[in-house]
Amino acid sequence: MSLSKIKIRSVEENDIPILYDMLKEFREIPYACIHERPLPPYDDSKKYVSKFLYDNDNHELDKWYVVIDSENKVLGSVNLSKKNYISYQILIPFQGNGFGKKSVELLIEQNPRDRYFISVHNKNEISQNLSKKLGFTLKALILEKSQD
Repeated sequence: MSLSKIKIRSVEENDIPILYDMLKEFREIPYACIHERPLPPYDDSKKYVSKFLYDNDNHELDKWYVVIDSENKVLGSVNLSKKNYISYQILIPFQGNGFGKKSVELLIEQNPRDRYFISVHNKNEISQNLSKKLGFTLKALILEKSQD
């Protein structure tokens, strides 16, 4: 599959089931996320997406896209928060093909800002390397103490 045929399109209501499946997959990948919150129930996830779609002024995300190929097959998702944080996820079968990099490049191209941020788990070397390929530089460390 050619990277030139990869596109991003705005999330739609009919994407909710696949976004939830992606979230389930994402939660199972070690170090994919910087927080370790449990998987929310489907209805909570649906409310989160619906709020983005219909009450965006009160949502943390500014833009949210699904990553698709030339046949509209969903490969992943990418989003931009109102604080300019980028998050991305490529489904496991499509990882390692440059789709993550391409999706972030498309998001940046379509949403010009003065600066962007990406938060990456300190043990997620693949995402750290991708961020560096995209021109991001290390600016801070976030330390956590849990009360477990």
